[in-house]
Amino acid sequence: MENNGLDLLHYIEQDKMLQIIESFKQATDIVIDINDNLGFPLVEHDYFVGFCKYVRSTEKGFRQCIESNALVGYHSANKGQVVISPCHAGPLLMALPVMLEGVFLGSITCCSILLQEPDELAVNKLQKVAGELELDENKLIRSYKEINVISHEKCTAISNMIQLIINYVTELIYRSKRQEGHYTRELNSILKDKTKTELENKLRLAELKNLQSQIQPHFLFNTLNTLTGLVTLNENQKALDVAYSLSEILRYNLDSCGELVTLRDELRNVENYLQIKKIRFGSRLNYSFQVAAELLDVEMPYLTLQPLVENACVHGLEPKEGDGYIQISADKVGDKVELVIEDNGLGIPDELLRDFPKSLKGLNQKGSIGLINVHSRLQLCFGWEFGVKLFRKRGVTRVLLLLPFR
Repeated sequence: MENNGLDLLHYIEQDKMLQIIESFKQATDIVIDINDNLGFPLVEHDYFVGFCKYVRSTEKGFRQCIESNALVGYHSANKGQVVISPCHAGPLLMALPVMLEGVFLGSITCCSILLQEPDELAVNKLQKVAGELELDENKLIRSYKEINVISHEKCTAISNMIQLIINYVTELIYRSKRQEGHYTRELNSILKDKTKTELENKLRLAELKNLQSQIQPHFLFNTLNTLTGLVTLNENQKALDVAYSLSEILRYNLDSCGELVTLRDELRNVENYLQIKKIRFGSRLNYSFQVAAELLDVEMPYLTLQPLVENACVHGLEPKEGDGYIQISADKVGDKVELVIEDNGLGIPDELLRDFPKSLKGLNQKGSIGLINVHSRLQLCFGWEFGVKLFRKRGVTRVLLLLPFR
C-alpha cells in the first residue's frame, strides 16, 4: 500500500461528497464519513445525532474519533476489504478503503453500528469512556442504548452499498485524473501548433471532453433506496441483480470515457440501466432492441443512449399511469444510421418540440440537459449534419439520432 499525498478534494468537489453522505443517510438511516488518509472527514455535515454527536461534542472525543477512523481505514487498506472493529467509544466502526492504482487516498467509515443489544460489559466500558472524555455518564449510556441494532444481513448489505459508492468515487477520481492529463497535453499541443485549423480541432476536442465529463451516473443515489428496500424485504437475489447491474454501469463509465464506443457497448450499458429500472417498475416497464448485426459496430460518443433513455424513464414513464415501453431501433439510410429511442410516456414539452434544436438554447428545465448534451456531442464529433431530432405523435415520443455509417 502506497500513499503519495494525493488529495481526494483535488478530484471531487465537496458538494458532491455531501450529496453522497446525504443520499446514503436517506437510503439507510445510517451516517457515513468520507475521510482522508489520516482519518479526517473531508466535508462537514450535521447528520450525526445521538451517541456520535455527543461523543464528538468534546475536543478529546472528536480527536479520538479521527484516530479511530485512521486506524480502521489503514487496516481496511492493508487488507483490501471491509473491516469492522470497535471504535474508541464502544460501538462498531465499519470502513472500506478508497484506493486508486495502489494508492490509499482515504476511506469511507460507517459508525455507531450495533449487532446485538448492549450488555453489562459494554455499559461498564462506557462508564470509563465518559470519565476520559468528561461526558455525562448517564447521557452517554442512554444515547448508546438508543442506537438501533441491525442484523448481520443488513450490515453486509450496507458494506456492499458503500463499496458501490467507492466504485463511483474512484470513477470520478480516475476520470478527473485522465481529463487533467488530456487538457494539459491538448494545451501544450495548441501552444506548439499555431495554425488555425489545428487550433480549431484541438478546441473542438477539448469542448467534446468537457461535455462528456458532465454525464455521470447520478442515479446511483436513487438506486441505494431500491437496494435498501430489497434487502429489508429479504429480496436478496433481486438486490444482487441490482448491485451487479450498477457495478457494470460504473465499470463502463470508468473504462469507456474515451471519445468513441460502439452501439453494441451502448446497448449493453442501457440494458443494465433498464434492468435496475425494471426492478422498480416491474411489469409496468417493457423494453426491446431492434438492431441489425451489421450496425452494432457503429461508433458514437460514450454515454449517448443512457441519458436519453433516462429522460424517457424519469420524465415520461414514471409519472405516467399504466404500462410503458421503450424501444431502441436502428436503420441504415444511405451513408447514415438513424437510431431511434421510442417510448409511450407523457412526452416532450411543446416548447421543446416547436423549434428544436434552437429551443435548446438557454433552456434549463429538467429533462432537457441530456438532450442538449447528446446533441452537442454528436455535432462536435461528427459534424453539423448529425445530431438529435424530436418527434411526438399519437402518444408516442421518438428521439432520432443521426450518425455516420463507417
